[in-house]
Amino acid sequence: MAIKTFIFENSDSKEKRHAQVQSALREYTGIDSAEVLYTGRGKPYVKGTPNDIYVSVTTADEIMVVAFSSKPIGIDGERMTRFENPDAKTKKMDYVALADRFFTSDEAEYVRDGAEGERFAQIWVRKEAYVKYTGEGMSAFSSFSVTDGIKLFPKVNGVSIKKLNVVFPGSAEYLFVYAGDEE
Repeated sequence: MAIKTFIFENSDSKEKRHAQVQSALREYTGIDSAEVLYTGRGKPYVKGTPNDIYVSVTTADEIMVVAFSSKPIGIDGERMTRFENPDAKTKKMDYVALADRFFTSDEAEYVRDGAEGERFAQIWVRKEAYVKYTGEGMSAFSSFSVTDGIKLFPKVNGVSIKKLNVVFPGSAEYLFVYAGDEE
């Protein structure tokens, strides 16, 4: 699967984010009439191109990443330093409690048995990427697992979940993953 990514500065404005995604689509396709629209659940899709193009978007701190592919795709990302080094302004999160609430028992065990913040983020981005791929949303989190409690799975329900290499200044502080079928 060939994935083309675009990196933008994140914005609080939904309209500005949409304009950036739309601009990326037009740059990617060269088709001015191509449009990014959204399902009732907020999943973006592309209309107005001769071939199928799939899109997924994630925001992580100051960064927004837009990914296009010829096959269905879901992406997610997080700035890992926020999970590793909470500053004085940030209350330390109880990642085990969050894992117990939102994740499967295997996933919660994986969080408990290591660097809690880092492992929580590893699971979160994989689950988010997968539900963006399926279009189900967070309500489906409890219906699948991305780990057996010891290691992270390379596939969930036959769908690959892999690291997405996105390069920009400071990108080493981030973890991005994608869910999608391989060609």
